[in-house]
Amino acid sequence: MIPAAIATSIDAFAVGITFAALKVNVAMAVLLIGCTAFLFSGVGVKIGSIFGDRMEKQAGIIGGLILIAIGVKILVTG
Repeated sequence: MIPAAIATSIDAFAVGITFAALKVNVAMAVLLIGCTAFLFSGVGVKIGSIFGDRMEKQAGIIGGLILIAIGVKILVTG
């Protein structure tokens, strides 16, 4: 968890520097990012609920396989 927290902090720092360099309207950017994250999180929860109800035991395995596939893709592509 510590490496993920550090990576998230570095990412947020980089975004802040980029916003300042590009003279972005920070309030609008924060609103857009927040709304997008909220929307996709809600959709993910709904989809997860549907799959969880239909595939109770298989849902955990499928989720794990998806995470493994994402990890392998990241390792392969860099």
